[in-house]
Amino acid sequence: MAIEIPYKTENEPEVGFIEFDKANFKTVTWKAPESVPYKGRIVYVHGFSEHATIYTEYFDKLSQKGYDIFFFDQRGAGETSPGDQVGKTDEAHTFNDLDFMIKHNLEFKKDPSEKFFLMGHSMGGAIVLNYAIKGKYREHIKGVVSCAPLVLLHPKTQPNFVVRALSPLINKLVPNLKIDSKLNYDYITSNEGWKNYIMHHDTKLIGTARQFFDMFARGEALTKPEFVCKFNPETSLLVIHGTNDNINWIEGTKKFYNLVDDKIDKSFFKIKDGRHSLFIENEIIFKDVFDKVLTFLNNH
Repeated sequence: MAIEIPYKTENEPEVGFIEFDKANFKTVTWKAPESVPYKGRIVYVHGFSEHATIYTEYFDKLSQKGYDIFFFDQRGAGETSPGDQVGKTDEAHTFNDLDFMIKHNLEFKKDPSEKFFLMGHSMGGAIVLNYAIKGKYREHIKGVVSCAPLVLLHPKTQPNFVVRALSPLINKLVPNLKIDSKLNYDYITSNEGWKNYIMHHDTKLIGTARQFFDMFARGEALTKPEFVCKFNPETSLLVIHGTNDNINWIEGTKKFYNLVDDKIDKSFFKIKDGRHSLFIENEIIFKDVFDKVLTFLNNH
């Protein structure tokens, strides 16, 4: 039996598909209602094995505050890559695809001064941080919001030593080998409604050896001073991470944040008791996180 999401929307998104580089990307766009002043546009980069539905409440409420949000199922995920295409992606495709999506969205800017943000969670949280360092269109991005970025895995979620040691070899020999991440659903959120939905809808969270290898290497890069020092000085930064996140390690996020030049407009909020997916957390935590993100967007 299908499980409904634990939220009723005020707004409805536009769903479509965009073809690029041999993939047909599913897109979901939440537009600000005409009844509220338009404030800017957000391109959102999702986490591992995620899809648009779990962001329904978050995107609906952001759109009600005057922001357009553009979401796309990444290559290797969701309706963009069904069936045996799940997990088939790599570092080059990840950033080429994002370049394309950002360029596509820049064409919708109503004037040059319009706010344009890049936002991401978990795997996507690390992607947007990398983009502010090396992205083709990074100079167009007013601000980056990164939630629970995959810089380093939490010790409770790290693969065992043998798997980590063999990872480069597995990636080289069988890059499309499917691997079940075996993520603990209790680590994702304390919101029982959303956890129940994910458990029934996403019964296995699967990726490929290449996908996992690139994800971890991408996060590791964010701990290197010689890389992080290239963070675009004109881009403001908001980082948020739950103190009870047992998937991505808050200590890794702290390490990255401390490497970002203090001259950059940056802020880091540690969300007390927050688990991994802060945008689908319990009502109290969700409201706190939402208010912090909205304040950042409005002030920049």
